[in-house]
Amino acid sequence: MEIRLINYAPAGEFEWLWPSRTVEKFHRSWRGRVAIDGVPFEFRHAVGHRHVYGKDRVHTVTWLGAAPVVEGVETDDYRTSRGLLSVIRRDDKKHARTDADVAKEYDDFPIVSCRDEINAPHSPRSLAIKIVEDNVPAWATHAAIRAVLVKRLTLVRSAERTTKPPETALPLSSIGEASPSKIVDTLLTFGRSLARPEWEPKFAPTPDTGANEFLRSNALAFLCAVIADQGMPAERAWYLPYGLYRRLGHLDPSRIVADQAAVEAAVRGPPSLHRFPKKYAEWIVAGATRVLDQYGGDASRVWTGKPTAREVFERLDQFEGIGQKKAAMAVEILERDLSIPISAMGGSDVAYDVHVRRVFLRTGLAQRDELDHIISVARTLRPERPGEIDMPTWRVGRQWCHAGTPDCGACPLDAVCPKIISRNPLRAQP
Repeated sequence: MEIRLINYAPAGEFEWLWPSRTVEKFHRSWRGRVAIDGVPFEFRHAVGHRHVYGKDRVHTVTWLGAAPVVEGVETDDYRTSRGLLSVIRRDDKKHARTDADVAKEYDDFPIVSCRDEINAPHSPRSLAIKIVEDNVPAWATHAAIRAVLVKRLTLVRSAERTTKPPETALPLSSIGEASPSKIVDTLLTFGRSLARPEWEPKFAPTPDTGANEFLRSNALAFLCAVIADQGMPAERAWYLPYGLYRRLGHLDPSRIVADQAAVEAAVRGPPSLHRFPKKYAEWIVAGATRVLDQYGGDASRVWTGKPTAREVFERLDQFEGIGQKKAAMAVEILERDLSIPISAMGGSDVAYDVHVRRVFLRTGLAQRDELDHIISVARTLRPERPGEIDMPTWRVGRQWCHAGTPDCGACPLDAVCPKIISRNPLRAQP
């Protein structure tokens, strides 16, 4: 099932007459169109209030055509999370109660227990998704998934045929129909906007100034950080070499190789410097061994001497714990942020990172979640330097294009992105 948001816009206050003859008033609403496997449907998402689970709570409804398809109810922590629950239904329309009942289309939504989020009489012991009240793309996607799973599309199509079209056309500027080249141009413009002022260091990946200076001045520290950047927030991974240095009292490759137990103890803590202390310690020792054996104990020789981007990539790729993703990322950082002379940047690549992959898939730049395909797309669209697309794409994926509930309205790509929200990477990659 492919779900693509076509457009949406605010539609003001709204009233709905339920079959019980009860009129419900909604103080905010949005109207738009969503495509399900290429077939467009009108949708509406509205926010109001209703007395439910013992008190007055924020209540939302999302319609496809003129058929209400999903509802949301305020959680107990709404004041801080602005979250609403919407019960997940199985294909037989019963509530989902175990993970096995949840369709794969919900894999990237935050799934919670209703009773844990709403502790009140009659709160069901069912599973639900938790979405911020005005995350319109997420609600539209949820409604589309529900309509397919519980076989309501026939009802929706029938309702659409009997519903009058909107009096005014919805503005299309909020949803992109741009070409791939326009999307890439927007990414590159966003990337340039992130450049630091001349008086600030270009490379500052952690909040700690000491750690940042250590990374800029110590080649082995940089190499260790590249190895560490996995399974944890990037800021923690790039701080790790400095933390290791402070605990060991050195970052000398000979001493690291001579005492692997000390390295593992330093990583393990407490507190632990890495999510996988034993594995990371093994990679650090293996990396120090390679630096000694092939680079004379000087990690900077991995990238000095004006090598090509492809040569640096291949050298980094030989280190345990560094694969395509980390090697491609490091080449760009070295040349862009640390001003290391690297030639033939046309040989750079985007990293096959989960954030990059998600943005490529949802913007339609990539049609498949495959390493070779995504790299080929970047090379075709930016042949002079494919890797230049990497950093801004990663930032978009990490900051706005979240796996379950993207923040499309705030995203720099909002005006050019087709918002194929149902597309997500198949699996995490190291």
